[in-house]
Amino acid sequence: MSSAPQIKRLAKPLLQNHDNLIMVTGNIMVYLPVNHWCRYIRIHNRPKRGYFTVEWWIDTRFEPGHYAFISRSGAYALIGRSLQYKPKGQTGLFEWDDPTMPGDFINQVEARILPVFSSLDTLEKTITHLRSHQNNSFAEYPPWKTLMHVALGEIPAAQAEWQSVMHKYVPRTAVSDASGDYVYDQWCLLTEPLMAGDRAALARLLHDWEATNISGTKLEPYWRSTPFPLERTA
Repeated sequence: MSSAPQIKRLAKPLLQNHDNLIMVTGNIMVYLPVNHWCRYIRIHNRPKRGYFTVEWWIDTRFEPGHYAFISRSGAYALIGRSLQYKPKGQTGLFEWDDPTMPGDFINQVEARILPVFSSLDTLEKTITHLRSHQNNSFAEYPPWKTLMHVALGEIPAAQAEWQSVMHKYVPRTAVSDASGDYVYDQWCLLTEPLMAGDRAALARLLHDWEATNISGTKLEPYWRSTPFPLERTA
């Protein structure tokens, strides 16, 4: 049996019991709704080795870039077997031939992943979570930090953060390749409206980036375009 039917059969009870979970590919379940951020479960099957691993991801959707429909630029965590099913000292892998595995998989997702997802029901909560998460490689990246401030309407903080790096983002400056040039040029668009404190222009920019990242992908049918906190604060 190929990976996709195996995983689909495994995930069926979860999908039946939680109508806010959908399978968007053979190994990815997305938690609804998809707003300015995306919450999803990724199953890495290793059928030749007889096991799979489970990880959850949370990322924002309004950063400039060349995204596939799922980004790998957010926070993540790897989930293993529970001690209830796998005593300490035994492997924590989800092994296909272990009869206790399906029940443990459901329990672990419901106990350790879905509560995290359901708690992050606003962009403010999500950004707070991402800022402090140990497995977010972008947490100290100045452009990312700037953009999070912008999305929340924290304009003075965003300006202060961007001032330290904006000299590196000058329009029409070559980078290294076409893909890199595109992303670089998009970041350059942030300087003028941000330093002018133009909230309306900043909101348009973030909405444009978000739409570009989601339109035409498997996430688009589930995406809700909503105002940013930036648009609700003065």
